[in-house]
Amino acid sequence: MRLTTSRRASWAALAGLMAVSSLQAANLSITQFRVRGPSGGNDEFVEVQNTGTAALDVSGYKLNASNASGTTGTRLTFPAGTSVAPGCFLLLANGASSGYSGSVTPDLKYGTGITDDGGLALLNASGAIVDRVGLSSGSAYKQGTPLASLGSSNSDQGYGRKLNGAGLPQNSGDNAADWVKVAPTAPRASTSPCTVQGLSVSIADATVSVRNGDDQRMPFAIALSEPATTDVTVHATTADDTATVAAGDYDAVDTTLTIPAGSTSTTLDVTVHGAKTAGPDKAFRVNLSDATGGDVTIAKGSAVGAILNEIPVAAEIWQVTGRGQVSPLLGKRVTTHGNIVTAVGPAGFTMQTPDSRADDDRLTSNGIYVFTSTTPSVKVGDMVDVEATVDNYFNLPELKNAGITATKHGVRLPKAVVFGDTIPSSDPDALSCGATNFQCYVGMRVSIDNGMITTGNLRFSNEPFAEVYITANGKRSLREPGVRYTVPVPEGVNLPNWSGNPQVFKMNTADFGAVTPNTPFNAGTTFRAEGVMSYAFGMYTFIPTTIDIKKAAPLPRAVDSRPFYAVRVGALNTERFCDTEFNTTFTCSGGDTEPTADEVKLKTQRLSAYIGSVLKLPDILSVEEVKSLQVLQGLAKQLGDDYPAQYEAILQPGHDPSGINVGFLVRTDRVRVLDVRQLGADETWQDGGETAFVHDHPPLLLTADVPSIVGRMRINVISVHPKARQNVDKTGPAADRDREKRFLQAKSLATQVQAIQTDRKNLLAPLLVVGDFNSYQFSDGFTDVVGLVSGRYDDSQNLLKLGRNLVKPALWNAVDSVPAQDRYSFLFTENFGNIQGQSPRQVPTHQVLDHALLNTVARGLFLKMQYGRGNLDAPVQTIDDSASATGVRKAIGSSDHDGFVVDMVALPLSLF
Repeated sequence: MRLTTSRRASWAALAGLMAVSSLQAANLSITQFRVRGPSGGNDEFVEVQNTGTAALDVSGYKLNASNASGTTGTRLTFPAGTSVAPGCFLLLANGASSGYSGSVTPDLKYGTGITDDGGLALLNASGAIVDRVGLSSGSAYKQGTPLASLGSSNSDQGYGRKLNGAGLPQNSGDNAADWVKVAPTAPRASTSPCTVQGLSVSIADATVSVRNGDDQRMPFAIALSEPATTDVTVHATTADDTATVAAGDYDAVDTTLTIPAGSTSTTLDVTVHGAKTAGPDKAFRVNLSDATGGDVTIAKGSAVGAILNEIPVAAEIWQVTGRGQVSPLLGKRVTTHGNIVTAVGPAGFTMQTPDSRADDDRLTSNGIYVFTSTTPSVKVGDMVDVEATVDNYFNLPELKNAGITATKHGVRLPKAVVFGDTIPSSDPDALSCGATNFQCYVGMRVSIDNGMITTGNLRFSNEPFAEVYITANGKRSLREPGVRYTVPVPEGVNLPNWSGNPQVFKMNTADFGAVTPNTPFNAGTTFRAEGVMSYAFGMYTFIPTTIDIKKAAPLPRAVDSRPFYAVRVGALNTERFCDTEFNTTFTCSGGDTEPTADEVKLKTQRLSAYIGSVLKLPDILSVEEVKSLQVLQGLAKQLGDDYPAQYEAILQPGHDPSGINVGFLVRTDRVRVLDVRQLGADETWQDGGETAFVHDHPPLLLTADVPSIVGRMRINVISVHPKARQNVDKTGPAADRDREKRFLQAKSLATQVQAIQTDRKNLLAPLLVVGDFNSYQFSDGFTDVVGLVSGRYDDSQNLLKLGRNLVKPALWNAVDSVPAQDRYSFLFTENFGNIQGQSPRQVPTHQVLDHALLNTVARGLFLKMQYGRGNLDAPVQTIDDSASATGVRKAIGSSDHDGFVVDMVALPLSLF
């Protein structure tokens, strides 16, 4: 992209000229809010009030929010027909999980939270800001000095607006001066008492648009709260702001107005002079003083007069888009000539600057979307002139209300930006577009030659098969070594931060007709495509115009059949395989109720299909998150009914308050169980001053004889499921407690492992430690559970220090033998800030939580480790549809983990 010196100068001048944001006034004010409450970050509300003297129709108004980096988004659009009586309130509240917990019933709900250090704004139906308050200097919404963030402690505190002498919300234009901390909060809704005023006078804001040099009359309404028995007089004067009398923007007024007895209003007219050239919006103020008659007070004594310059600005696309998500020309009418249509959708099209006129600023985009509401008449390859209004639709810069003229047809398209190994960047410290990886490409042509779909389709609204996540480098979005992105590396830990996979982004395949709507895609599918970058519902999104599937990933994808001379050991987290009885401290299901008998039956059938057809009937299968022996026996029977194999269910209850346990399914037609016992089941620790068990799910040791090439072979298998890591990457007492417990669990298990493998009778027996370790194959920087259990713990990479390894010789993690791009057993969606657009951005991360650790003997017999794919790669709708499928497809979605199998050569002890 190229930009001449003269273009750079004109662009800088234009950016400075348009720096004044559009102004619009209204009588709706934010009067109280909190962005975090007793239930957490979603326990929030925003209280608004009509401070005017007449009912206010707020249909189409918006509640917007900003984060500390200035990224904005709409949280709520007020429904049609919403009205607020004078002096009355509306309560807007977060209705998401762990949302608003107050006793006052909200009038309207939204589903996406507001950050602790961001800001919020009210916009009218035209998109102009009518009130705003910020909690940081970086917020896009603030007035004057922003308020201080109240932090991340979950308590009932917020901010309330101060009242002026007339009892109305104070709005001096400075947040710090107008707001005060409120604790506890006391939100008001439409059912709350309205503010009752005595006799008071107010002035309303006014707006005019200038489209030529003609003078305009700008009327300001001045109103009494109720009729007076005597004449009321008030003095009104204008005051310069960005609009000045000296510049000829308007004529000064200094006059006294009278509202006759029995009347409630009068009008102040200010003459606004027109403009002949495009320019910024400007504003002045009208101030009231010296009110007399009938004990009148001034309730709202200052009004904004907004002068909106709607003369079209001649601009290139890159001048319209600017460097951020909000155009520097937002709200302005623009003309842009000689651009090329690159994609056409059902309600608009994208156009791009020809390569010969493209600028050389990598932080600006040369493409933009033109919204037409109906199918455009233009075609790809048309050269067009467009006059339109610059809009920001959910943070997508676009042109609307457009006049479009095609001047040429069949023009060569601009060169596409090639996404691949280096674009978008995989380094969060060197992103492709400065603060993000994608903003500078929005609206532009993009080509992807080596794309990979990394998740199955999500659902959206009435679309069962909607967006997918993708990479352009042909790789999975894997969790990689290092401390979690955005989490400070603990002192004394020699690890970098993991990148967080900023190269992952979203694809909407059907928006421009590249595929038929509701086409399913399985994760692992590879493709090549051309299309345009866009921004949809908080996320940078690639919309293909053409797509070619190179290799479609099938589901389910079963492991290879067991070699006849091998023994197969596997593990599967069954995802809360519960019975119907609620007889534990918490529900086994994790929800409000336990499953019904029909739901247990369906779960049993789906798990049977997965174990039998995807894992291919392991000889010994560790199962985690199983409620009871009875429900596991039901699965063993189902396997026997469905397949030519007979299984025995083994389970010993642990200490989990929701009742989930570890156990085994053992093929009795091939395996003879010798012994089963829990390890360290009675070990305790001091948990917050109280004695508690170390293991919620005590490791379970199975000793068995398995068939070998000649005779039988003894084998030891330990089923494990340590504490989950949901608090590990956080700070505070809960994180400290969970890290310590995981550390103690791993030490306990390591001690048991060492005792088993050094026992004389086990010296020649293979030992496998298998299951859901809730830990990666490398350290997270706090406690490397897998490394500690295997004897490969590195104190320099962990906050909690071990001193010396407990397991010698060390165990080997068979995960290391799996192809790198297949090393995942769980899909976790993580929040990483605004790199991908939404704040917080949600990125699907594939990670290994399910491992197989082998002693020296077992490694010597090792053949292969494989994950059976039937859960993580499926579209959401496919998972639901598979519940009613038959055969192997019933396995899809049986759990939230993918299980694995390890095959070993079976040799009798006498041959060692």
